[in-house]
Amino acid sequence: MPREFLLPKLAESIIEGEIVTWLVEEGEGVELDQPIVEVMTDKVTVELPSPFAGTLVKRLAAEGDVVAVNHPIALFSDPDESTPSEGTQVREEPPGAEVSASEADDGLSLFAPSEKVDDRPVVQVSSTHGAVTERTAARPTGPYGRVLAVPAARKLARELGISIDAVTGSGSNGRIGVVDVQAHARAAGRSAPYISPAEYPELEERVPFSGLRRSVASQMLASHLQTVRTLHVDEADVSELVRMRARLKPVAAERGVRLTYLPFVMKAVVSALRAFPSVNSSLDEEAGEIVLKRYVNLSVAVATDGGLMVPVIHDVDRKGLHEVAAELQDKAERAREGKLAPEDVRGGTFSITNVGTLGGLFSFPIINLPEAAILGVHSIKRRPVVLEDDSIQARSMLYLSLSFDHRLIDGAEATGFTGQLIDLLENPERLLLES
Repeated sequence: MPREFLLPKLAESIIEGEIVTWLVEEGEGVELDQPIVEVMTDKVTVELPSPFAGTLVKRLAAEGDVVAVNHPIALFSDPDESTPSEGTQVREEPPGAEVSASEADDGLSLFAPSEKVDDRPVVQVSSTHGAVTERTAARPTGPYGRVLAVPAARKLARELGISIDAVTGSGSNGRIGVVDVQAHARAAGRSAPYISPAEYPELEERVPFSGLRRSVASQMLASHLQTVRTLHVDEADVSELVRMRARLKPVAAERGVRLTYLPFVMKAVVSALRAFPSVNSSLDEEAGEIVLKRYVNLSVAVATDGGLMVPVIHDVDRKGLHEVAAELQDKAERAREGKLAPEDVRGGTFSITNVGTLGGLFSFPIINLPEAAILGVHSIKRRPVVLEDDSIQARSMLYLSLSFDHRLIDGAEATGFTGQLIDLLENPERLLLES
């Protein structure tokens, strides 16, 4: 009697995951806890272990399918010889029932399962880790043995006297487009004719709206619809902080830690959250309660090749500056390598997004549900400032953008929180008392 392997809930607020890669073929025997499938969510990409020792009878979701949590993704046989692993959800199949891939789709999947067809290009880029894998397959051809090319590209090649077989295609499955013929002509020192508006579609590329990008979009839309987002912007004179970091940076480097400004900001945030606890809260709408957090877990946005990841630095209020810097460096590196574990993205109470490295003056960050606020940290720039004695000096100035849910945080609280944060950043020696 076959049993189903249900997609487990990998983190808080996760409702679905995308099947990235199956690691086991149908009919193949597997051992208990052997990795069988790689799944991507908006928070993390993980390999799921087999809940049984036995045979994977059928894969109920294809690579690229988006599957809801608690939805079956595989059928296993030999249940009498298998023992489910702890924490894995399984569901017994009624006697004689057969579940096809299409029947298993309850409408939550954006991509219907398809037959396994090896239609990859000769050089394929992994969407999960950015790795490039070269294949030694023969050049793809159409049903009549001709190289794959759009009609407009064949026409242009004939007009230029170029053999279409000599052109390298950049489209899906190695298909040759107009732009490829033009590139080939330019490489040969020849000019290519003007492209008419009707040929512009050949210059467009369409990619699936899936994986991490789709998950991030879903989270952003939920934030937009479920919060009353308000922005407060202020600036801090961080000239003293710049000098302090310059002194401490080589000391941290001796310990193998790259000391950025962000750990200082994180420790300042801890103190400000203690003074204004409503900023470190969330709303339990079902219970009709505001949840005030007496602990500080800071979610930090990290840009990766695959999209935005948000690892969580837990218990920042209980850690020193050096410890926070080391953990931040470790989780940022693992986020970029796609190696975050589910526990690395759980339990955040307040978010920080460091957009200073990207430039710009200030931004309006999107609140990371279910948190109540997010802080945008921007570039430190030297600007002329009028001091209290009316003198004008070049000072290191930092813009801070606080997005907050006005249902949970009043304007006065948001202003007070930012003011406390600024006071600490302008007097950084006080931060060392937090370490």
